[in-house]
Amino acid sequence: MSCIRRRKLEHLMNFRDMGGYETKDGRITSWNRLYRSDCLAELSDDEWHTFKELNILNVIDLRSTFEREKAPVITKCGVLYHHCPFLKEDLGIDDPDEAARKFMESMSLDYSFMLNNSLDEMAGSLRLILQLLAKGNVDIFCTAGKDRTGMVAAAVLYLSGVRREDIIADYVITEVYNEAVILKRIQALPEDMKAQIPPEKMEMAAASKAGTMKQLLDWMDEHDFTGLMAERGFGSKEIAGLKKHILEECNYGRTRAGTAE
Repeated sequence: MSCIRRRKLEHLMNFRDMGGYETKDGRITSWNRLYRSDCLAELSDDEWHTFKELNILNVIDLRSTFEREKAPVITKCGVLYHHCPFLKEDLGIDDPDEAARKFMESMSLDYSFMLNNSLDEMAGSLRLILQLLAKGNVDIFCTAGKDRTGMVAAAVLYLSGVRREDIIADYVITEVYNEAVILKRIQALPEDMKAQIPPEKMEMAAASKAGTMKQLLDWMDEHDFTGLMAERGFGSKEIAGLKKHILEECNYGRTRAGTAE
């Protein structure tokens, strides 16, 4: 299997492999194990076949029930679907005003606030990822593959010991891939909802700046994120299991030495 970071499909702009990141102890995240993407609701039969070819046997939907019901994901080719909403769902799907308020709140990109209010959900997402990685490759996704997916991906890389600058880089690249599709999805919102969104927040919704992820990583360091997850059932044993599934030895140095000889 080739080591390709981004896999461009017709209906996915932000589908990419989380492999190839070096850890602080000299290992590397495995290629073709854990993927992240934007929403899978519009995938064609051929695109689902691509997932099967990549041995992606399970996909995890981090969206709310409201979003899931508006754009359901119907998996094919034997791929299994799992709904694991990342943010606390305290709104009714029949309340458009509250939905608009929550949507605008999410665009503030205050990830530390969002994570602090969703620690149980984060631990649940990590447990599900660990459970499913034992069965095959996994894709995690939300609407744009940026905020909720970005936070869960950052947590996986953080707990696996990936270097800070690589976690930030993995987040920042989303803006390059996803700007057009995010703005398109905002324009598709009901007119009454769009009318409540200030222009500056429209622009912010497409952004994935380094400073946003730096702030989250600072919060994780300052508040002992590893300990917070351990309190919620994702402790040292689970972290070791995660590393077992997505890390491998890095052979770069040995390959160079062997070539020189």
